[in-house]
Amino acid sequence: MIRMFRILLFMLAVACSVTTQAQSFDSILQKLDSQYPQEKIHVQLDKAAYNAGETIWLKAYLLSAYTLSNISKNIYTELINEKGEIVQRKVTPVVVSGAAASFELPTTLQDSVLFLRAYTRWMLNFDSAFLYVQSIPILTGKKAGNKKQATIQPDIISFFPEGGDMITGLESTIAFKATDPRGLPVKTSGNILNSKGDKLLSFSSRHDGMGTFLLKPQPGEQYTAVWQDHYGKQQKKQLPAPRDKGIILDAIHRPDGIQYGLKRREDAADQAGLYYVVAQMQQQLVYMAKVNLSKSATVTAVIPTENLPTGIVQMTIFNEQQQPLAERIMFINKQDYYFITDLNVQVKGTEKRAKNVIQMDVPDSIICNLSIAITDAGVNPVTRGENDIYSQILLTSDIKGYVHDPGYYFSSEADSVKEHLDLVMLTNGWRRFRWEDVLAGRFPVIRNQPEDYLTLEGTIAGLSKTELIDRELSGILSLKNGGQQALIIPVGRDGHFTLPGLFYYDTARVFYQFTNDKNKVLTSKAVIDMKNNFLKKGPDFSKDEQPPLIFPLQDQATLDKNLQSAQKNIDQKESQRKVQTLEGVVVKAKQKSREEKMDEEYSSGMFRGGNGYTFITEGDPTANGAMTVLTYLQGKVPGLQISVFGSNAKLAWRGGSPTLFVNEMQSDVQLIQNTPMSDVAMIKVFRPPFFGASGGGAGGAIAVYTKKGGSSNENVKGLDFAKIPGYTPDREFFAPDYSTPSPDHDQEDVRTTLYWNPFIMTDKNNRRQFFTFYNNDITRKIRVVIEGINAEGKLTRMERVY
Repeated sequence: MIRMFRILLFMLAVACSVTTQAQSFDSILQKLDSQYPQEKIHVQLDKAAYNAGETIWLKAYLLSAYTLSNISKNIYTELINEKGEIVQRKVTPVVVSGAAASFELPTTLQDSVLFLRAYTRWMLNFDSAFLYVQSIPILTGKKAGNKKQATIQPDIISFFPEGGDMITGLESTIAFKATDPRGLPVKTSGNILNSKGDKLLSFSSRHDGMGTFLLKPQPGEQYTAVWQDHYGKQQKKQLPAPRDKGIILDAIHRPDGIQYGLKRREDAADQAGLYYVVAQMQQQLVYMAKVNLSKSATVTAVIPTENLPTGIVQMTIFNEQQQPLAERIMFINKQDYYFITDLNVQVKGTEKRAKNVIQMDVPDSIICNLSIAITDAGVNPVTRGENDIYSQILLTSDIKGYVHDPGYYFSSEADSVKEHLDLVMLTNGWRRFRWEDVLAGRFPVIRNQPEDYLTLEGTIAGLSKTELIDRELSGILSLKNGGQQALIIPVGRDGHFTLPGLFYYDTARVFYQFTNDKNKVLTSKAVIDMKNNFLKKGPDFSKDEQPPLIFPLQDQATLDKNLQSAQKNIDQKESQRKVQTLEGVVVKAKQKSREEKMDEEYSSGMFRGGNGYTFITEGDPTANGAMTVLTYLQGKVPGLQISVFGSNAKLAWRGGSPTLFVNEMQSDVQLIQNTPMSDVAMIKVFRPPFFGASGGGAGGAIAVYTKKGGSSNENVKGLDFAKIPGYTPDREFFAPDYSTPSPDHDQEDVRTTLYWNPFIMTDKNNRRQFFTFYNNDITRKIRVVIEGINAEGKLTRMERVY
C-alpha cells in the first residue's frame, strides 16, 4: 500500500502546476515525514468493562502512518484513576508491532471508572491529545457521572463553519455538534436568529448530535442559536462572528474524487489572485494545485482519489504569501485496509465446563500478528459502534476531539454512514502539526529519542577526562534464571555511556569493571551510576484528556449477572488468601509434569510455554551420547534441518534459519556447539514464527538452558554490580483444563474471560490455528473477537457470537 502511495505522490507532483513557493510545501512535508514521523496505538482489551478483582488483559498495536512502526521498541501502558493519579504502570517490549500487558484490579477497588493510557516515548515529543486514552467502566453497581450534581449544567452546542470562517455575503455550510456536560452526544433542534431576534432558519441534528445548515451572513450582523436542552430550559449561543474578507472552502465526495470549491466575494478585489491548494495524508503530499481567483470569484476542481489509500485527507488553502486561509478534512474509505480472518467452530460444547475448539484461518501468506479474546457474551455483550482496530488506527487516532461510537463508521458502505462520517470530519480538527508553525520554521522540539528496547545508561564520576580517554566497561549481565551475557560498554570522555538493544525480564545484575583495569585501580576510584532507560514517570493526566465514560451494559439483568459473578470471584480469592495464610495446612495441588516444572524453573517471559517442543536431558540416554546440542536435535523435530560440519552447522526451518538462545540470551552456532551436553538441562524448540526473536523469528528458535548450580557467578565474584530492572514478567492467562480431574475444579467457575491469547503469529507455513477452551458454569453464549495486523500494515477484525 505505502509503495503505491509514494508513486502516486511523484505522479501528482509532476502533473500539478508547481511553483517555487509551492515546492516549499512538499519539502516541509518531506521533512516532517523523515524527521518527525508520527506513531499511533490501538489497544484490544479482553472486555469492555470490569469488576473489582478481575484482570485487564490487553494487546497494543503500534503503527506509523500506514506501516508497522520501526521507531519505538517499548510501549508504556498506565491505569489512571479519576483523580488523574497513575495507579499501575507497565513497560512492555514491541515485537512485530505488538505488545501485551495485564493489570490486576484489587478486590477492594472503589473507583467507578479507570483510564487506560498507552504511548511510546517518541510520542511524547508531540501533542498529548494523540496519546491513546480509553475510559474503562468499573461495574460497582452504579454508573459514574450519574451522581446528582450541585448545579445543573446545560447541553453544549459548538458551531464549525466549513473551511474555518464565515464570510459576509457568501453562503457556506455551518456544521454543529451538541453534547451533554459529559461530552456525550444529544439530539437537538433549534432556530438561528439575527441581531433583531428574527428567525432566519431552523436546525436539527441528523446523527449523534451533529448536523449542518446553510447560512449567508450579512455585513454588520451577529447570529444567535436558540434551543432547548434536555432539561427543557432554553439556551442561547452566538455563532462565530463572520469576517468581511477571506475565502470559502467547500468539499464533497464524488465517484472520481473529492470535489472542492473556492469562493470569494465578487466585490473583494483585494481577494483576487493566486491561491495554493495543498492536500496531505499522514504527512505525505497527495495533491498540489494553483488556483486563480482573479477572473472568477468561484473555482471548482477535483482531487483524484483513485490511487489513495483509506484515511483522512487534510486540504489547506494558502495565499501567495503562504498564509493558510481555510482548511477541511475528508475521509476516504477505499475498503483496502483489511484482510479477512475466518473463524469456525470445530468442537462446540453446550454444557457447563464443556470443551470448545475454535479454528482460525488467515488467507495471507505474509507474517500476521493477532490477538484473540473469548468471553462470556452474557456479561460482555456486543456494543454498537464500539472502538476497534479499524476506527482507532484509521480515524480516532488522527483527529482531535471525542468521536462517539467510532466503529459505526466502518460498519457499512451505505450512503447514510458516509454522510454521518463527513459530519465527524466537519466537527473535528486534524492538528498533528500547524502549517503556520512549520512554514515559519518552528518544528517540534525533540526531547525524547526513540527507544531500542532496554538500554543500559549511566555516568561515571571521580575520574578526569584524561583517565576516561578510550575507556570501556567490561560487564556480565546475569539473569535470575542463570543466564549470562558478556557486555562491552564504551565510555565517552564526558563519562556518559549507553548500551541499547537489551531484552530481558525481571531484575538482572550487571557486574562490571573497566577493561584491562589491573587490580581494579580505576574501578575503585570511579563512582559509577548505572540504570535502565525507561521513563520513570509518565506525563501528567489532566481532566481535559479524559474521554467520556461509556457503560456498555444497558440491560439491568446483564449488569446484575456481571456483579454476581464478580462477587463470587472476590469471595473465592478471599477464601484462597485465607487458606494460604493458615499455618500447618497441607494444600493438595495438581501434579505438574516434569516438563512443566522445568519450564517454570528455567524459562521466563516469551520463552515460557510456547508452541513447540521441550527436551529434558536428565535421564535421556541419547543426550548423554550426543556430541553437541545440534547433533542431539537432529531428527527430533519434524521439518527442522540440521547439518553439522565439525564445529560449524547449518540450520533451516520453513525457509528461515532458527534464532539461537543460551539461557534466553541471543547466541550463535559456535557458542551452542561449544556448550557441553553435560551442562545442558533443557532445550526448547519453538515453531516458526517465534516472536521473541528479532524480526519476528520467521525460522523459529532454539533455546538452550544450562544446569543451575552454585558456581554460576564464580567468574564475577568480587566485581561491583548494579541491579537493573527489566521488563515486567508476563502474567500467563490461566484457563482450566476440565479434561483432567483436579481438586481445583471443586469451586464454582464464574470466569468472564474464557480464553485470551495476545500473540498469535502466522505466516505462509502456519496459517491455521486452533484454540481450545472450556465453558464456565454460567455461560450461555460466547463472544469471540480477533484483531490483528500483517506485515504490510493491513488490519483485521473478526467477531462472532456462538
